[in-house]
Amino acid sequence: MTTPSLLEQARDGDATAIAALLTHALKPKGITVRGDRQSYCLRLWFTGQTPPPQGPTVAYVCRAIEKLQATTIGILQLYGEQPGAVQPAWSEEISLLALSNGSFEQEPLTAKALDADAIPHHPPVLKPQSVASVDATAPAAVTRAYQELGLTLGEPLAQVEAVYFKQRAALLRKGDRAALEPLKWAFTTLKTHLEQSAVTEAHPPSISPGQDLATIGAAVPGISSVSRSQSQRIKPRSNRLALADDTDLLSFQNRYSNGLIFPGLLLLAMLMNAMPIVNALLFGIKIWLHEFGHATVAWLAGRQALPLPIGWTTISTQRSLFVYLGILTLLGLLFWAGRREGKRWPMVLAAVLAAVQFYMTWLLPADTFDMLFSFGGIGGEIYLSALLIVGFYFPLPEYFRWDFYRFPVVLGAAFCFWGQVWLWQQVPKGKASIPFGSMWGDAEHGDMNQLINVHGWTPGDIIGTYSAIAHLCLFAIVAVYGYTLFRQHRETFIALGQQWLP
Repeated sequence: MTTPSLLEQARDGDATAIAALLTHALKPKGITVRGDRQSYCLRLWFTGQTPPPQGPTVAYVCRAIEKLQATTIGILQLYGEQPGAVQPAWSEEISLLALSNGSFEQEPLTAKALDADAIPHHPPVLKPQSVASVDATAPAAVTRAYQELGLTLGEPLAQVEAVYFKQRAALLRKGDRAALEPLKWAFTTLKTHLEQSAVTEAHPPSISPGQDLATIGAAVPGISSVSRSQSQRIKPRSNRLALADDTDLLSFQNRYSNGLIFPGLLLLAMLMNAMPIVNALLFGIKIWLHEFGHATVAWLAGRQALPLPIGWTTISTQRSLFVYLGILTLLGLLFWAGRREGKRWPMVLAAVLAAVQFYMTWLLPADTFDMLFSFGGIGGEIYLSALLIVGFYFPLPEYFRWDFYRFPVVLGAAFCFWGQVWLWQQVPKGKASIPFGSMWGDAEHGDMNQLINVHGWTPGDIIGTYSAIAHLCLFAIVAVYGYTLFRQHRETFIALGQQWLP
């Protein structure tokens, strides 16, 4: 059997083949490309010593994919990045219906056609097309989308929405999140197509073959110009995709979840702390996080530990190779899952924790470990809670179902976090006291007692350290929320700044 050529594999939608062709074309410009494919979605990362310019890169890739005619790809997600960067410098999501409806006069794709220097410096010519002809010859993407939803070709938008939300609810009840991607793609494609058709009927386009075109720029050689109408189409389509995310509360890109529900959960947790009966009923959450604070210090230091919900953590003072390798294996799985799904922050988190684990297990003195173990109880109530709270914005690998569980987890973590913030606000004012003693055993075995009696801390050291950590974690939460809000509403903030700032 003959092995398919790289170009044939790319036409079949193979992400590695497409990335290899693009890398070959853009490597002279210092840009490498890697790809990943999930169902109908193709993700491409463009890496350079400086982030590749977004506009020219997106325009070039759209033209290349259009020539490729890979009918199995429905959505493009493009990212520009630098080597070693934690987050991409920019990202763009495009429905390939944009290319199907463009009606470009196109030539068959060859290996030369993907060469960045071979892209012609004149724009593609658009042929005027009536609405009737579009409906009569529906793009392949539209036909596939109707089939994905089990609808007849030509069904109106209202019917498409009704079927989509019904099927999505059924899949969520089953917990089948993997099947949501093709369903979401189909809905987005049909919504875009039908809305475009409605706009075109109201305002028929008038495009002449000699129409002037806007110059995108020459930051990436070989990409000189693209039609103004095409460059304007890409951005509104991204907005429509964002609107599709807004219909799914579990989506990490949902602007209502990120902008309104998240602070709402924090305010609700604050209110719960202010109600004595609720505080008493949910006190077990604080105990769990307190004991996990102890246990995480022990696990990272290679010690066996078992946190119990009764306010006690059993621990072995001897290092355990089994614990060390077990935690290291779990971190390796987290790194692997993040790499497989193209999620960078789990990879970074796993690498950082592995380095911390090595130091704490093999290099940390025993007395320092004992001090950190005592410190980690109340410390865990602060920094572990804060970590769970900011984790609201960071998707974990699919099998964790973090998209759903993050809502109750954030509420519980915020309930514990606000309790500690309030406590360390009141202690310096004399309205509350340092929590000496222990739930079990002698009072001198309490965490605060150990820090003072064994490790030489003063009450001022305790107050200052925990207060500083609480304020630092609060700042981190506000910063992550503010960054997410700005990233999703960048245009609004820029417009407000231009209006109110001199």
